[in-house]
Amino acid sequence: MKILTKYRKPLQVGFAAVVVACIAWTVVANWSSFSTSVGRMDPWWLVGSALAGFAGVALSMLAWRAIVIAFGRRISVREAGYVVFVSQIGKYIPGGVWPIVAGSQLGRRAGLPTATTVVTLTAQLGVSLVTGSTLAVGALFGFPALRQYAPLLIALVAIGVIALLPPVMRLVLGWMFTLMRRRDELPQLRSLPLLSAVGWSLASWGAFGVHLWCIVSALGTVDPAAILPAVFGYSLAWVAGFLAVIAPAGAGVREAILALVLANTVAAGSILGIVLVSRFLLIIVDVAVCVYAVVRGRVTAVVVHPESADAADLDPPAEAGTPTPDPR
Repeated sequence: MKILTKYRKPLQVGFAAVVVACIAWTVVANWSSFSTSVGRMDPWWLVGSALAGFAGVALSMLAWRAIVIAFGRRISVREAGYVVFVSQIGKYIPGGVWPIVAGSQLGRRAGLPTATTVVTLTAQLGVSLVTGSTLAVGALFGFPALRQYAPLLIALVAIGVIALLPPVMRLVLGWMFTLMRRRDELPQLRSLPLLSAVGWSLASWGAFGVHLWCIVSALGTVDPAAILPAVFGYSLAWVAGFLAVIAPAGAGVREAILALVLANTVAAGSILGIVLVSRFLLIIVDVAVCVYAVVRGRVTAVVVHPESADAADLDPPAEAGTPTPDPR
């Protein structure tokens, strides 16, 4: 940890450079197909898709904030946004763990212990994975060859629901603290915030499904009944992309699964355009919220400590991240 503190600035610059390079490579490699696809779409539907993407990212942030609150820690929406919006840009680096690595350092700004930040970010990722996997089962029912396995698919949904119950989540989080040799730091977790984290996560999947549905609608076919399949399909694609840890942000894998899911409802000639536009819009969303969080964080630091913006980075506000009274 002392090494991270000593080389904090160079590591931040290096991390940012790698992220920019990965995003730039994705954009340049697919720009021609992307620009052609956008030219065929209604721009207003694309605006709606981008807004739904923003909502999905924001709801994911609220899910993490709810888990932090379940730990008895107070954190504002602004502070939670800074941690999540900046750290999540690390998903564009292959490996899947970089958002948590970055978040562990950013959480100090909000006054959160490193162990708490790591565990809560991991827990939020786990909640997203379980809720997404549960919803993804709905997409699997769209493949006739898999309908004979309906009992197994239903069993998977049941397992997902059980995994999201607060007592089960407490056991998992306790195991994580034990693994980190920080068992003595594990607070008495509160059930209501844990349940609200699940709710925020489900809502985020709904927003991302609407994001995909808006892109399909931009081609001229507006079918409200297609929203739910879009939610299921996007969830399945995200889970598959996440499991492919060597792909930055699931690049390639997520698009392939989306294409497979969309093949049942969308003309073959439109599928490539849809998946590429989805990828590009979400890149724009991720970069925009990251820049917004960084700029707002810097402005706040200057206002609080006009004499030294850097000092605000290193010294967390006294009132942030402090334990909240347990209402029970």
